[in-house]
Amino acid sequence: MAIEDEISKSIERQFTAHSRTNLFYKHFDTDSQFLPESKSIIKERKHALLQINNECRENEWIDLMTDYARRTFCLSNQFLDLREEHLSALRTVYSELWQDIIVEIQKNDIDFDRLQQNHLKRLTDWMRQTNGFACDINDPNSPEIVKVVCAEYSSSLQLQLLHIDSGSLQEPVLDIGCGEHAYLVRYLRKTGIETFGIDRLIDATTDSQFIQSDWMDYAFQPNRWGSIIANHSFALHFLHQNERKDGDYIGYAKKYMEILYSLQEGGAFYYAPSLPFIECYLPEDTYEVKVFPINDSYSATHIRRKK
Repeated sequence: MAIEDEISKSIERQFTAHSRTNLFYKHFDTDSQFLPESKSIIKERKHALLQINNECRENEWIDLMTDYARRTFCLSNQFLDLREEHLSALRTVYSELWQDIIVEIQKNDIDFDRLQQNHLKRLTDWMRQTNGFACDINDPNSPEIVKVVCAEYSSSLQLQLLHIDSGSLQEPVLDIGCGEHAYLVRYLRKTGIETFGIDRLIDATTDSQFIQSDWMDYAFQPNRWGSIIANHSFALHFLHQNERKDGDYIGYAKKYMEILYSLQEGGAFYYAPSLPFIECYLPEDTYEVKVFPINDSYSATHIRRKK
């Protein structure tokens, strides 16, 4: 098997094996973090790894590790902040891991324990600096993380929950947090509605109407969208940030207004859950606010731009 295939498979298996691992577990066993096949590649294929490094081809593998980490974190806790600046710092963590591996294989005896301890420290430091709340919610006595995931809802359920008549949607439509499978985007397209989707997990390589991005990184251009939909995505995260002591509620408030400014005249922002703590401050001459109760503690909101 070519060294490239070996590295790719090893990286995939590493992340699969440790997808539930609690980085803050106080009895963390660093010795078990590198799988036997990964250790074997480092020991037995060191000349091939050195050649990759000498030819400056290591970025492909650093990017692959970073992308697997990004995806693993997204799927483990939807509230993790993984905007571009944090992903750049995460890439540095994996770049330093690669360089540590190169340094070790240049020696006669590879110290895997040191490799793993150094990587764990950098990774946990990154998590504390970018998403400190993850340290607070994960019990140091538990070897597995607390998963906070968000399911992908069917298109019909989303339309029903948000009280949307798809026939009245103003085009173009943007689904914020459309999900990896983009059920609503695909449904609306089939009905002839021009629809785009943005999500951290969406594959945007084969479809220009999909945008792989964190919504906090995405620039919502003024007067661009006829309708914007966000079911259990932006609004849920805004609510989460507003309730956290260390939450970026100011950043989310600014992004919320940026989203509203990106609506065309007559366009609407449909979302759930409702955000009464900011909706009450919207100027009545510019925005029409309609709230649709779903139960005693939950509702959906439509914000329509009047002018």
